[in-house]
Amino acid sequence: MTNKNGFTLIELIATIGLMVLMGIVITNNLSSLFSQQEDDEIESFQEVLESAACTYIDLSDPQIKQKKATCKTNGCSVTASILITNGLLDEDLINPLTGKKITGSEVIQIAYPNKEKTCTYHVG
Repeated sequence: MTNKNGFTLIELIATIGLMVLMGIVITNNLSSLFSQQEDDEIESFQEVLESAACTYIDLSDPQIKQKKATCKTNGCSVTASILITNGLLDEDLINPLTGKKITGSEVIQIAYPNKEKTCTYHVG
């Protein structure tokens, strides 16, 4: 009788195959997790800009009130630089698509369809 030490070729191939399969599954799950996190960051950025624009239109400044009247009939837009100037946005806000601070040129559309105010920023 011979004493065998070690593994057979089939055992080694099966083990390596299982390790590769586990690696693929783990990599897939991690990439979808990071993708979801990125989508959440973009959505949060969009909500911050939209909220600031809607708040800007509701300010009591007479000049803004006139703009609000125009917005109600024709719709309008506001830039992030105006929102920063009025203290509604943090100038250190990071755009998740570029990884840089907002430039101030980001534009948020304000409209009143069905007499209900909506503020929309399209990321992209």
